Amino acid sequence: MVYMLIRKFIFIISFFLIAGCVQKPPAPQVLRNGVRFLFFAPAAKSVAIAGGFNHWDPENGRLAGPDKKDVWNITLPLSEGRYEYRFVINDSEWVLDPSVPSVDDGLGGKNSILIISP
Repeated sequence: MVYMLIRKFIFIISFFLIAGCVQKPPAPQVLRNGVRFLFFAPAAKSVAIAGGFNHWDPENGRLAGPDKKDVWNITLPLSEGRYEYRFVINDSEWVLDPSVPSVDDGLGGKNSILIISP
């Protein structure tokens, strides 16, 4: 009985220690001059963003980075509105932003969505 209680205690402590170490994906930051998009990609050689705001052209949305924490970033001059987008890793892999909701893109896939309200 005591052995079972000790195992449960160790499991619970371990769970909370590990959960505290998991990094949450960095969310877009609405700034005065636009929106700062952040993306954690430790193995990427390049990261871009493509969406309705740049006609889905990743060449017009290259992120700077990575920083010391393997986070890439770009600030885009976006105002109020609804924006669909995806990140493009190494010029070929289109991925969702894990920090925001996604919506059906109408073509059988999904896009990340950011809504900026007043």
